[in-house]
Amino acid sequence: MTILGALIILFHPSEEQVARAVAMQSACDRLLVVDNSPLPDARAAAMLSDAGVALLHYGNRHGIAGAFNHGLSALFEQHVDAVTLFDQDSEVPEGYFAVMRDRCASMSGQAFMAGPRIFDENDQRFLPELTTSGLSVGRLQVEPGAALQRCAFLISSGCVISREAFARLGRFDETLFIDHVDTEYCLRALLCNVPLYVVPSLVLSHRIGARRRHKWGSFELTTMNHAGFRRYYSARNAMQLALQYGLRLPVAVVPNVLTLWQIVQIVLLEQGKLAKLTAIALGVWDGLFGRMGPLAQTRPRLAAQAARSTVVASPARDGVMHRSHHS
Repeated sequence: MTILGALIILFHPSEEQVARAVAMQSACDRLLVVDNSPLPDARAAAMLSDAGVALLHYGNRHGIAGAFNHGLSALFEQHVDAVTLFDQDSEVPEGYFAVMRDRCASMSGQAFMAGPRIFDENDQRFLPELTTSGLSVGRLQVEPGAALQRCAFLISSGCVISREAFARLGRFDETLFIDHVDTEYCLRALLCNVPLYVVPSLVLSHRIGARRRHKWGSFELTTMNHAGFRRYYSARNAMQLALQYGLRLPVAVVPNVLTLWQIVQIVLLEQGKLAKLTAIALGVWDGLFGRMGPLAQTRPRLAAQAARSTVVASPARDGVMHRSHHS
């Protein structure tokens, strides 16, 4: 029988998010929670311990990529056949593991990645499922009755990675730290002939950023409203992906188009324009010259500003803002 594990990454979680992790224990074959908060979260540790859920503290040493690597290595050492990654913000649908375990069993012994359709609760719509020829990107026409459909990109939350895929692709790129970590892994999979699939019958509810819709008559624009430090990582890593993969997979340039679109959104509708645009400019520059790693290492001043703004934004709990660090 296929053994399907689950890996949940926490970062200053709320009680509701920890409870959601606890509830997952009865559904999957192996559950591991990695607390990626800089300091151990005592409340989360107590709740998980009471429920008998395995917990590792990683301390955000290498961002979300490091937490993935730490947890995946631990689970595959326990001889699971595949592991599902989850953000703390994701709400797992009933029957998810039964369906995904069946799909994994049908590809037993193969290198593959598979994920559900993603419904963004903030934007109240599905994220587009994408295909690519390597040169361009197209939108996949989802067939609800299909068991699996080949696609080109999967976001990390809800994504299953088989043991064979992890062995072939290796660890997530920790120099990226946060944004585009899953994008890079999918580009690597495309180059290494590891197929990616969407499972049309599964839908995962997820909150991506702090999206807001703005409407003027028939015209509508959605803004992400990410903080400046997230704009830095996104712009930097997008540039790095273009340099790293662009000659072999021209589609790797597309994330930089998203950077340009973010600039438009910021200029037109978002607050803190100067700080965010400055962060993007610094990110593009650092990505161009390969200045990678955590913000505290590459841009200490910007990191200090981000830390101060976080304290101001959420004084309610030890000066730490309740947010996911990678959604």
